[in-house]
Amino acid sequence: MHCTTLVLIAICCLGTGLSATTSVPVGTIPASNFYLNLKSILRNVPQKQIEHLVQAYLLNDAEFQAVVREINSLTTYRLGLQLLNQPEFRQLLQWTSQQLILAGGSIKVFEELELEIKVLNKHPHWAQSVNGINGFEQEFSYLYPVAAIRKLLESSAQQSPVFGEFWRRVVALKPTYERFLATPQATGLANRLRALGVDVNNWDATLRYQLGWSNETLPNYDYEYNYGFY
Repeated sequence: MHCTTLVLIAICCLGTGLSATTSVPVGTIPASNFYLNLKSILRNVPQKQIEHLVQAYLLNDAEFQAVVREINSLTTYRLGLQLLNQPEFRQLLQWTSQQLILAGGSIKVFEELELEIKVLNKHPHWAQSVNGINGFEQEFSYLYPVAAIRKLLESSAQQSPVFGEFWRRVVALKPTYERFLATPQATGLANRLRALGVDVNNWDATLRYQLGWSNETLPNYDYEYNYGFY
């Protein structure tokens, strides 16, 4: 994992709730609706449980706090902007925004992926339940249904031409990701995170599988045969 791994995992997994602003009149939603499909998939992320997990570790665990400080540093922020400014990422965001509007929604659907953290320990036992960055990683892996969400993404791609195009574009970002990982800035961040105890290889593998860039956890699955993206 480099910068993009934690950033994209955070974007994909953490949030406070959907707040799309565009209303859709009854009877005008097509049978296959990109906005509703995407919204349905996002609902499978256990947002509240993950939010509580992050809050418990952020308030009580020094190792996790150090990782969060690194992720929120100015250097990492600039690196995130560098990734998002890649032409391929910008094209995907523009296309996705257009399709969401056409489907009666908006890009604000991704506000469901934001975190709301309170500064007080509402549950005193949280102080005794944290176990360093490795403890957080293990608990997160129990909560986040990576295989189930991958399956939903692929089934939606099979059922809807628009969602199929969205998934094709996401899978096609793999070379951009690889190119970004090779930059000295991304390599430097990865090394700093490793020094803080982060299992960068596991996060990278999770991200690759979630976004269709790897099938290592499903060795019998022929991705090229089913979709022909590579």
